[in-house]
Amino acid sequence: MHAPVETNAWISVARGCGFAGLATVCGMVGLSFDPPQALKFGGYSALITTSILLLMAWRAPDVRYSRTETWIMLDKDERPPRPIAQSVISRARQRVLYWFANVTAKIAVLMLAGSLGLGALVSS
Repeated sequence: MHAPVETNAWISVARGCGFAGLATVCGMVGLSFDPPQALKFGGYSALITTSILLLMAWRAPDVRYSRTETWIMLDKDERPPRPIAQSVISRARQRVLYWFANVTAKIAVLMLAGSLGLGALVSS
């Protein structure tokens, strides 16, 4: 498709997920005295992030392309023609948002399972 559009969509979503991940790690470090609780916090934070990403992906076709970070980051010569820009930008963003939602959901499952397993070990 449009490689610069895809690349900028990835950069935009990855940056947001990076900040969410940083906040999650900071919270987990704060709870490091209780590892099962820290993993539980991380898992729930990842689930919240997943939910937000899914909501954003669901709404992506309705967001005006010219208001997206993906469009703003594109150089003028890289931008798709205005008649197709809405569909190109929204499809690229939606695809990337769903991919990141998938990854954060898997991370949430791992952390919550780890919290249960570690909690069982600690309590026995």
